[in-house]
Amino acid sequence: MIRLKAERAFTYDVPFVGDLKPYAHQAVQLEMVDYIFKTKQKAIIWNEAMTGAGKTLANYSYLVQNKRAKALGIYPVNELVKDQFASVNDRRHLPLGKWDEVAVWTAEELQKNRMQGQSKLKQMMETMGKSYRAILSNPDHLMMVAQERLFSYKMGEKPLLFYHLLPYTLQIFDEFHLYDIAQVNFLIQWIALLQVISPNPYAFLLSSATPRAEFFRLAENLGLPILRVQEEIPRWEEEHRAQRVGERIYLEPLQLEVKPNMLEYWGTYEKIIDQWADIEKYLQEYPQAKGLIILDSIHEAQMLAQELRDRGYQVGEVHGLSDREHSRQELGKQITVATATVEVGVDFKGEIHKDFLIFEARDAGSFMQRLGRIGRGSREKPEIPLCAWVYTPYYVAEQLNQYHTEEISREQLKQLVTNTYRHYQDFFPYIEKVGGMNLVHAYYQLRRHEYKEEQTERLQVLPITIEKMYNESFTSQNERYKKWRKQKILEPVLHFRGSNTMEHHVLGLKDQTEREAFYPDIWFWDESIPGRLRKYDFNFLLRRRHVEFISKEEMIEKIKAYFQGAERDEKIEELKKSHVLGYAEVLGVREKAARFYWNLPYRANSLKGKLARFDKLILKAENDPALTEQLLDLFSFKEKKSWIVFISPHSVKELTERLRLPPMFRVYPARTTTGREWSIAFNSEAFQLWSVIGERESEVF
Repeated sequence: MIRLKAERAFTYDVPFVGDLKPYAHQAVQLEMVDYIFKTKQKAIIWNEAMTGAGKTLANYSYLVQNKRAKALGIYPVNELVKDQFASVNDRRHLPLGKWDEVAVWTAEELQKNRMQGQSKLKQMMETMGKSYRAILSNPDHLMMVAQERLFSYKMGEKPLLFYHLLPYTLQIFDEFHLYDIAQVNFLIQWIALLQVISPNPYAFLLSSATPRAEFFRLAENLGLPILRVQEEIPRWEEEHRAQRVGERIYLEPLQLEVKPNMLEYWGTYEKIIDQWADIEKYLQEYPQAKGLIILDSIHEAQMLAQELRDRGYQVGEVHGLSDREHSRQELGKQITVATATVEVGVDFKGEIHKDFLIFEARDAGSFMQRLGRIGRGSREKPEIPLCAWVYTPYYVAEQLNQYHTEEISREQLKQLVTNTYRHYQDFFPYIEKVGGMNLVHAYYQLRRHEYKEEQTERLQVLPITIEKMYNESFTSQNERYKKWRKQKILEPVLHFRGSNTMEHHVLGLKDQTEREAFYPDIWFWDESIPGRLRKYDFNFLLRRRHVEFISKEEMIEKIKAYFQGAERDEKIEELKKSHVLGYAEVLGVREKAARFYWNLPYRANSLKGKLARFDKLILKAENDPALTEQLLDLFSFKEKKSWIVFISPHSVKELTERLRLPPMFRVYPARTTTGREWSIAFNSEAFQLWSVIGERESEVF
């Protein structure tokens, strides 16, 4: 096993939060934030402190120093929002005022606390009162605020949520390295919008162990100062000569075993079961040990959890189909089997602490993120030694196992892991090809509802800002915006996750014959999962489940029979708004995964290498005539459906290998009328794929 050293840091005798003595990075970041607000600037502060080093306290410490300050915290997954809420709301660590409150904007939390007859807009407005010091949410809600999708405005009215967010001048974007290129592009445009619209000073705090070159480039073009915490620490130590008062261990020592596996063929849960003897030996020696297992497949997580229950273990599940409301209890069980939903930020301390970890890692980022889930404590000599087993591709295991007898630091391991894994497609050309579409859209929104005359200062500044950021004229970007809007393919660019949330607000669809873009998701009813009702990607559901397709009306009847009150009404409303592939009832689990391809009509030949809105697609199953027959019925639509796609005349395997597509990038097999193997991507992935190959595939291949 590779032995990882404990990570230590000095604490200093300087004013911070309550009686706490800060690490250097915490003191430096607080000083930077204070300077920004005193000098009334807008600036980005980048903190690259390691996992477990107290970034949360660093981010929110200014709320204690300035009783009038307000913070907006944005986190990529809802489990992290929950975890951060517990930390920020803990008065022992962050002593906010007696009446200070923290709001959570996630669909689950808002739905749980919404009163009968209360609108979502009104509920969110009420959580922005004087007593609320912070709002914690996800990028989806930020996008909806930016695009006015939570407010059906009339001409001349202002989008209230957006303007009420302007006083939240401490803006925190955590685990920023996990965002894909489209999400990075959206968030820098959010920052640019605030720079143009709001006179307030802003401290944009980005917490990430991995800098993003494309983000820095756009921020520099925007003219925003970028302050790096780690670069200022030597100056701070020299200038303040603060007394060191102690040394804390923030990451405990850990033993790591690297196991090879063919991850591209899945089946890691079977490997874990086959090699469970190692874990059993550990548990026999330390029967009180608690563990976490992180897999990429929900199906594999479910299968492994059931197998371990059958062996007598107390097992919790945390993934997209588990009980979201009771995830904290599931995390506290003897063994928790989870997916990427716990990969970032969840602080496994106290009742949910974990002593051993098993995970699969398809890329370097996933490796380091998942490894950081345990050991975030300060035990000098833990009663139970921390152990981790990681399943990697064979070439990674071969390289890393050369160090199996050595003791190294986390930083050394990070360098080894980063250098060992193959580098995947970064989609940098997306920035250049898509440009500032969100800001162009914002330009038209501002012109529509805020001003009577176009020639106002802000409307003049915004196009200039867009040009500076992307080194391209506003006229050129505006033409692209209008072209994509006319083609009705703009939605995946404007939406953070590329889905069709209220597409009619973007495209202004009025004619009933004009349909919104449909997405390859399925609403399904499963009696075996908490909450029964879920919406998921077609590939997961149909590959691993036997289903019976039902009508939208039949699904609504199931909702009416099972749910009650406001929850029932909201689920029906959400289902009615969703433009999905279909509706299904789960009958059981498949022993062998089904395989699918999208059948392309002859016309697809003219669309290859292009972005298009397409209405002639059929999904078929390999070697399963009965399922294919079911799918044909599913595609006998009563209403017109269309899809935003990118079609490539190359197989998924060829695209993946030549372009080094990231693990689990959503591109699917397709076939032409002559049986040739092509591929197809939808929505945001369609734009990302187009950005790197587009109509020049012959050059790429």
